[in-house]
Amino acid sequence: MLRLKPHNPIGIDIEDQNIYALQLKQTKKGLSVRGLWYREFDAHAKSLPEKDEAFVALLKEIPKSKRFQGKSVAVHLPSQYIISFPIDFQIDKTESFEENILRESGKHLPFPIEEAIIDWPSIDSVTTGNRIDYKATIVAARRDHILKYLTAFARAGLIVETIDFGVASLIRLHNHFHETTQNTVILCNIGFKQSLLTVVSKNNILAQRYFTWGFRILLDKILANLELSVDKAEILLDRYGLAYDLRNGADRNDLSSDESMVNLHRALYQIITPYIDELIHEYHAITSYVRSEDRSARFDGIYMYGYANLMHYLDSYLEKRLNIPVNLINPLTEITLSNNRILSKLSEGAPFALALGLAMRKVTWL
Repeated sequence: MLRLKPHNPIGIDIEDQNIYALQLKQTKKGLSVRGLWYREFDAHAKSLPEKDEAFVALLKEIPKSKRFQGKSVAVHLPSQYIISFPIDFQIDKTESFEENILRESGKHLPFPIEEAIIDWPSIDSVTTGNRIDYKATIVAARRDHILKYLTAFARAGLIVETIDFGVASLIRLHNHFHETTQNTVILCNIGFKQSLLTVVSKNNILAQRYFTWGFRILLDKILANLELSVDKAEILLDRYGLAYDLRNGADRNDLSSDESMVNLHRALYQIITPYIDELIHEYHAITSYVRSEDRSARFDGIYMYGYANLMHYLDSYLEKRLNIPVNLINPLTEITLSNNRILSKLSEGAPFALALGLAMRKVTWL
């Protein structure tokens, strides 16, 4: 029997106007990061990637960077091209299982099912007597959008082995570092402009959505109110963040007693908290939806990835207002780097979370 050895492709996460690439390699001590690569899109990039010379040129930089092995890639499409929704159905014995899913999915798509490529990363069933009710989470994209990206990658000399979805990569990443239980948890990846929020149990995706909110909105508000460079605004968020919220808490000794620093903490807090509260609204919306489906639903914790790690005290701020334990996770602190020069500091690796989860998807036919 032919046994194919699984390989790790280059995981390429495309988020709005940012591209993150990461590849793993297997060592005697486990997985290790072979290489990382990041670029920002041109702000005036065209909407058709296969005809956008600047986008194709960026993709060509990935193999040219000499940080990766091979040209096989796994890809996330930008979230604006992804549609996700739950479906409930029973099996019609005149149709196959897949035909039932296609029929139900077609009722929710804003375009004909014939023009869609769909997947169901989560499916569950409940048996009542002789009846089986199914609930599935569907993710879909237009076939022509996928083909445009496949064309762009082919022009760059890259071979797309699989297209994955952000929610699947986030769950894969989380399960790699945390033991799965029957308990319900909330996973969140904070991106630069777009973020992903999902509620999962051991075997099911209970809810998930992308929303327009990210690290960029906080930077923009700081720059609009304080005369700072982008670099200094990032340092403020990373070093102080929501520290002013500690002024009446047990950790208030962490605050500086210098009046000018207290004023800086206060100013930063007043600038960013209205937008942090928008994030809290997203949490309330998704947990309310899950509770509407299951009144007994309880959430064991919130695990935040991505740019969340670059906002100091975000965990304590959210935990106080949501009454759910919050954990900020930078997975690149938990995995070996093949070369210490890959990152000048580990916090820089936090935005690669989804690319890392994608790169963990082994492809056996390479």
